[in-house]
Amino acid sequence: MKYLTRITVDKRDALAQGTGDAYDWHQALWKAFPGHDGEERTFLFRVDENEGHFQAFLLSDLPVSLLAWGKWETKEISESFLSHSTYRFRLRANPTKRSNKGDNKGKRVGLYKEEEIKDWLARKAELSGFKTANFTVSKPVSDFFNKKGVKENKLNRVDFEGVLEVVDREKFKTAFNDGIGSAKSLGFGMLIIQPIK
Repeated sequence: MKYLTRITVDKRDALAQGTGDAYDWHQALWKAFPGHDGEERTFLFRVDENEGHFQAFLLSDLPVSLLAWGKWETKEISESFLSHSTYRFRLRANPTKRSNKGDNKGKRVGLYKEEEIKDWLARKAELSGFKTANFTVSKPVSDFFNKKGVKENKLNRVDFEGVLEVVDREKFKTAFNDGIGSAKSLGFGMLIIQPIK
């Protein structure tokens, strides 16, 4: 990924654009890359709801075409940004595991117990070339969205925040570019990082 875009939009304007849930946001942000319909998604995003407005972060391979709604600020990410050893991080994730029970066998099911969620992050961190320290875990929240006519699809949302230490640079770069965990097309898995110098 090469470009980081921050989008600030008033809630009323966002709702007027039809961005009511995670799938709507994905569809709205995809319009910032005209001419690429039908291609594989090449961006990660995260949307935070604040008092009176939404703030979205968009990490993309391609530069965005600024849309007519919201305030858009884009910067190119330098290679040196990923060369530090420690970072403050935020991660909104959809912690899941494969079920081995009954009708759900083989399907992804959400994790809700804090210990299971922490273990999930430890496994993902190892695969992603870093280890965590001094992090907090939010209580799981159910996010509902409508997609392709199916109402009330549900995802399990957990926010992590803390400090990470890079132990494998190439794996870390891949995780930064590709995201962590499942449901990345629905606003999950994007690492937001700030170097600690």
